[in-house]
Amino acid sequence: MTTQTTTRPPASTVKVADDEIVIRISRPAPADGGGSAAASGVVRDSRADRLAFAARVDSFAGVVMWHRYAEIYSLLQEQCAVAEADPASDVFGRVYDPLCKVAASYAVAAGVRQCTAERFVERAVACAERIPAVGGLLRDGLIPDAWFARAVEQTSLVDDLALLALIDAEIAYRLQHLGGLSAARVEAVVAAVVAEHDPDAVTLTREQIRDYKKVMVNPLTEGMSELVITASAEDVRLAKETLDAVIAGVCPKDPRTKQVRRSDAAMARLNGTAFTCQCGSDDCIAELSQEQIDARCARVVLHVVVREETLDGTADTPAVLDGFGPISAEHVREIADRPDTVARDLDLGDLLDHQAQPGNQYRPTATLDTVLRALFGICTWPGCTEPAFATDLDHVCEYNHDDPAAGGPTCLCNLNPKCRFHHGLKTCAEGWIDDQIVDANGVIWTEVTTPEGFTVRQQALNTWLLPEVGLIPCQHAPVGAGVVGAPRPESRHAENGPRRAQSRTEAKHAYRMARRAANRRIREEEEARALAEEGVPPF
Repeated sequence: MTTQTTTRPPASTVKVADDEIVIRISRPAPADGGGSAAASGVVRDSRADRLAFAARVDSFAGVVMWHRYAEIYSLLQEQCAVAEADPASDVFGRVYDPLCKVAASYAVAAGVRQCTAERFVERAVACAERIPAVGGLLRDGLIPDAWFARAVEQTSLVDDLALLALIDAEIAYRLQHLGGLSAARVEAVVAAVVAEHDPDAVTLTREQIRDYKKVMVNPLTEGMSELVITASAEDVRLAKETLDAVIAGVCPKDPRTKQVRRSDAAMARLNGTAFTCQCGSDDCIAELSQEQIDARCARVVLHVVVREETLDGTADTPAVLDGFGPISAEHVREIADRPDTVARDLDLGDLLDHQAQPGNQYRPTATLDTVLRALFGICTWPGCTEPAFATDLDHVCEYNHDDPAAGGPTCLCNLNPKCRFHHGLKTCAEGWIDDQIVDANGVIWTEVTTPEGFTVRQQALNTWLLPEVGLIPCQHAPVGAGVVGAPRPESRHAENGPRRAQSRTEAKHAYRMARRAANRRIREEEEARALAEEGVPPF
């Protein structure tokens, strides 16, 4: 009898001393596989470790960047101390202030432009003084420097230091607990917190953008130039959706890419010329008459989800603009006053009655559809930024059309938005597992596990906007309630296909439930161990 053990690589470490930073990064070693289930588990663990190494080993750069900021900040402090000790010694202090001088030295050492160096020093000041809690996430490897830089920009207009400390702490708290971070999710969190606590910071930015509205032409290459139009977020989003409605009329034989078609359509509309299909075929089936284009453009809708108390002015909770993210209360009230805006009330109480359409249990009600898209904001697949209102609503546990009681229900706990690509990937590609959990506090989480066994867990992005949604009880019966005491019928593939005891859907359900049970046991053991260490007797 052969016993096979799993040898996991030792944990990577970072040791910071006064004179050095020692980073030890452990590389995962491929496991020697075999035909047994145990060997398969070892190989799967190895694949997950290798994927994690390839994707996240650069998180150690955060601690290095944090210390780079700390050193340049200390040089700035020394330069400021010199200037304060003898103000009269530097007659050009107003032109070449301490930050400018330190940045100039850094620019020479790093080989960068003065403006780039000054932004670096400004981020160092933000890391040490303005948003140190968010800077701590950089140090701990939770966010990379590019995401930290965006947080610095988004908080730059907050001038009340006490309020900024609150904003800094709340951003850090949300990011620590959000899970599955990406650049878009970090920006959305920072924008929401700033808009909630300091609307003027967002409003000033909006005022600057309004004054900044312009059209620019940038030469690119011989015969090509770039047209840049700066406008409000909602107008730009509408323009993009309108262009997509125009180009949707070309026939399948059109050889242009989608981006090229958008460019051609934009130029045609601006210049007052006709946008045509370029297939060159005599039997072209394009639908590009003015009437057909107008009909498609009339169906373009830009969704903004806002709480009623924000619209009536009794609260300043930010809103969510689909395809953009959080916007301030003042901004959404301006949108509400537009003549082309249509407001529809959304009563969350409707979800207490029913969440699937009475005549078609596969389809969610309009209320549930809107709530889910507003709650998640974007495609729930980690890293994807497709706007929620442009996605499909996917049954996490697949709906069983032959026996609905035995499959995934159509309800709040089992639906989330996925873009068409990721919906198809989860459904058709082997090995992908996703899950959705509502915790005891009513927070909704999603999990995606790759075929290698690497799992990313993340919180619904806009929980702050609809915190009560996760507390609404589901009305569906437990899965399988309709077939108690009866085995699920055996699934079969096509006659010339392989035979298997379980369908892929059934296997996914079984695997998901097994993982959940194992995770629950581990969590309960850890909680019991922590209580025992604190001397708390078990219940």
